[in-house]
Amino acid sequence: MAYTLLATVLQQWQQAPEWQQPHHFLRILEHWPELVGAIVAEHTVPLELTAEGVLFVAVASSTWAHHLTFSRSPLRAKIQQTLGISLSDIRFSHRDWHPPRPAIARPEALPQVGNLPKVAPAATPQEAFQRWQAQLRQRSQNYPLCPRCHCPTPLNELQRWGVCGPCYVRLA
Repeated sequence: MAYTLLATVLQQWQQAPEWQQPHHFLRILEHWPELVGAIVAEHTVPLELTAEGVLFVAVASSTWAHHLTFSRSPLRAKIQQTLGISLSDIRFSHRDWHPPRPAIARPEALPQVGNLPKVAPAATPQEAFQRWQAQLRQRSQNYPLCPRCHCPTPLNELQRWGVCGPCYVRLA
């Protein structure tokens, strides 16, 4: 009996106008790429749906804001038709735009701390330098050689300048 009563209360609460607003906004967010298309979705983010039915959208530039202002009526109609949400207006602004953050790599793709070798701290500065030098030698072991000084050189330096960084500085 109590569970039925709780379900009824929750259902009534979800139907209340105060709850509909966030629910509508979440549905718009969820379906935004389908509503506007993949390219437009990359340059826009819905920010807020007001109680008056005004949807505020952040855009990447004033050019996008200008372009989308002309698409406002068809977009309102599409949201009404697709989601059944009636909007009084859509406003576009680049003021609140923040570029999307890069995707975070999956945890299994990140190096595991437990797999790192255990190295005791160096006793002297000379020992620390020798360890660092050995790591550099090991890392540069498979590097191609600079055609000028015959030192191991990262491939991107050779592709960019044709010589290693120090030789390039000497030539400049």
